[in-house]
Amino acid sequence: MTLLRKLHLYSGLVLSLALFLIALSGAALIYKNDYWALRYTQVSSQDLVPAPEQQAAAIAKAYALFGDRLGSLKMPEPDLAAYHVYLPDHEEALINPETLTVIDQWRPRQRLMGFLFDIHAHLMAGDRGEIVAGIIGLVGGLMAITGLILWWPTRRAFRWKRLWPRDTSRASLLAWHRDAGTLLSPLLLLFVLSGSAMVFYTSVQKGMNALFGDPVPQIVLPPGTLVDITDPARPLPSADTIARVQQALPDARLMFYYADALPQGFHRFRLKRECELHPNGLSFVYTDARSGEIVAVKDACAMPPGERLTNMIYPLHAAKTGSELYRVLGLVTALVLAGLSVTGVVTYGQRLVRSRQRRLALSYRENGVS
Repeated sequence: MTLLRKLHLYSGLVLSLALFLIALSGAALIYKNDYWALRYTQVSSQDLVPAPEQQAAAIAKAYALFGDRLGSLKMPEPDLAAYHVYLPDHEEALINPETLTVIDQWRPRQRLMGFLFDIHAHLMAGDRGEIVAGIIGLVGGLMAITGLILWWPTRRAFRWKRLWPRDTSRASLLAWHRDAGTLLSPLLLLFVLSGSAMVFYTSVQKGMNALFGDPVPQIVLPPGTLVDITDPARPLPSADTIARVQQALPDARLMFYYADALPQGFHRFRLKRECELHPNGLSFVYTDARSGEIVAVKDACAMPPGERLTNMIYPLHAAKTGSELYRVLGLVTALVLAGLSVTGVVTYGQRLVRSRQRRLALSYRENGVS
């Protein structure tokens, strides 16, 4: 137990600042779309579902505005009535769904939510920071487990009333740290480990496929006619093409158009079926860029079980399951994690101060000082 206690303590002290920043930024990101709907007067939180003609016009406008820099165009979401453009180097933009004019365009650290995402996912250190964040998540999971083990011998001391500390005394903060951490340990484990799983997604995906004996899903496209994406006359998806895409998966909602398949002569669309937990869906439809005919369909609901479970990692971590209760639980868990990081450091500092005071008092007594 002594070894576990030291492992829990010193891991928490070393990672306290990083966990605090990751937790608070994650809490804010849960309500990113709500923030945008408040910040931009041109954007509302209503559920806007554009017609194929409107989606085709938006794709054409995105190409006109950004040319071959266009990475992808996200269609209006249920809680964000705007087109979301993704560009190279993590640059983003929002487009008004009615006027098709740019509402705002930014790089990651130029806007609040981009800045918070950079902290949460990359610790403001790029790809290396992302790996570090993934490792911190794994250590955070270990801390949650060791915390449960340390709590077990003192389980009879649990009190519901201690879930809000009475004061800032060391005893009160320690009781809150122990009881709140224990109560939310399942959710803490879920969020920190799913975050790490996103960082090491490829390895997790291979592991899940191997666990269930699933083949790795692949899409084989027929030979396509190459397209020069720098040519303004590039073939773009028409309203008829988008209508065919939606007919391929009738219960699905079109979520993304990707520009990456166009050089090979195809349009790539991403859809969300009703059976999918992922907020953006992971079903894909490919069409021939010139004829508009469908050439390949990837139905996420027909994937093997290992792949379907892997697809649940992001919505579980980002609290984007469609459940408002789960979103609130995600917020509470993030705030408690931030609180655990702070109280761990504060109570350790209080212990050091108390130890120093005892040593000074002992020294005074030994030297006859009253």
